[in-house]
Amino acid sequence: MRIRKITGGVLSLALGLSLLGLGAPPAAADSSTELPVASHTDIVVDAAHQRVFISDAVSGSVVVTDYDGTLVQHITSEPGASGLVLSPDSSTLYVALRTADAISAIDTATLRETARYATGPGTAPTYPAVAGGKIWFGYGTEAQGNIGWLDVSGPQPVVALDRVGRTWYSAPMLATSPGAPGRLVAGEVSTNPSQLAVYDVAGDFAQRTAYTVPSGGSVADLAVTPDGSEVVVATGAPYYHRAFRLSDLTESARYTTDAYPNAVAITQDGTAIAAGINGAYDPDIYLFRPGVDTQIRSYDFPSSSTNSTTLQPNGLAWAPDNSRLFALTKTYDSPTLTLRILNDPAKTPTTLTLDAPATAAKSKRLTINGTLRPADPAWPLPAGTTVRVTRYDYSLPEEGLDLGTHTIAPDGTFSFSDRPDYSGPIHYTVRYAGDPQHTAATATAVVNVS
Repeated sequence: MRIRKITGGVLSLALGLSLLGLGAPPAAADSSTELPVASHTDIVVDAAHQRVFISDAVSGSVVVTDYDGTLVQHITSEPGASGLVLSPDSSTLYVALRTADAISAIDTATLRETARYATGPGTAPTYPAVAGGKIWFGYGTEAQGNIGWLDVSGPQPVVALDRVGRTWYSAPMLATSPGAPGRLVAGEVSTNPSQLAVYDVAGDFAQRTAYTVPSGGSVADLAVTPDGSEVVVATGAPYYHRAFRLSDLTESARYTTDAYPNAVAITQDGTAIAAGINGAYDPDIYLFRPGVDTQIRSYDFPSSSTNSTTLQPNGLAWAPDNSRLFALTKTYDSPTLTLRILNDPAKTPTTLTLDAPATAAKSKRLTINGTLRPADPAWPLPAGTTVRVTRYDYSLPEEGLDLGTHTIAPDGTFSFSDRPDYSGPIHYTVRYAGDPQHTAATATAVVNVS
């Protein structure tokens, strides 16, 4: 909550003499922006330039926004723009051009295409991923799925196809992780049940190290954990998100969501998993800690009986510092997509309330009690959590007087006392700074000192 700036010789009584106990929202309010496209294929986030890239195969373009959702550039003439992947140094965005049988390279600083690498007639590359020093890509039309690679490290670019044999019905979705730089995970997007496979890509050919055909629908999205130990998969069924060990693709965890799972994204530090579904009348996004089937929180985008809003497949991406989760949604009566920016989504909301007397006598002790609690008791505040108290009165109307910190009891309660030596309304503002798992909160109480 923004601190009220009080100027002049007398403190304003605009707040009245009643108690204000307002839990603070995240550092910035969640927001949304309409995009100049009606569909998308992929979304990636560039931390180096704080930009979001969204590909649209229908319009053959890449939309670029900043972290606040403001349109920066609409890169056109990218035929069949499908999967996206950033180079390890974030200097180049590689775009699979499905209808141009090529992979384009876009400079992330200038937002201009600098090269286009042909992958061969009829290849239709769709899903790129960086692993083993190469750009691997799933390619092929129906009954022609395969995996190839593009190597741009030498003096001349080299493209190699048919690196895994005829294993895939169509172009498989690919995913990698810095924690397993020589491993490539592939998932079938057009068969039911789907296939999952893990490959060693240290050499010119991909060597399969694990394979499974889990029950359920085709793969809508998948993400490898930063340590390279697991892959979390979103399939239309069953109605939960599943994690599989990369070592042998045995199921290792379940995250309870709802029908129909269609998106997943994992924070760069591995501390939170965003699991999305195509749910018009249910929460659209669920947040989890790795390995724990207890929601941190959920997001439900507005829908009505005649106008629903749904999360798009493969439509989630984290800012690498965990400060934002970007989500692509479509509203039934809207001709375009919406980019939603969710702030501090991995943190459990906290509520801070104060109980103060309405009036007090000058130079007499008064006591204010407070409560700080997480919205979800499954994620309690750590021991030793403190709040800071500041008093604003006639003598210090703007900078205030720091009354120190106070430790929260295990049940979330705290109290502090003061002897105000000025008459008039005294504002006591209590702030909780937040921590890696909980949002910050602020509350203000006004006491009329006579």
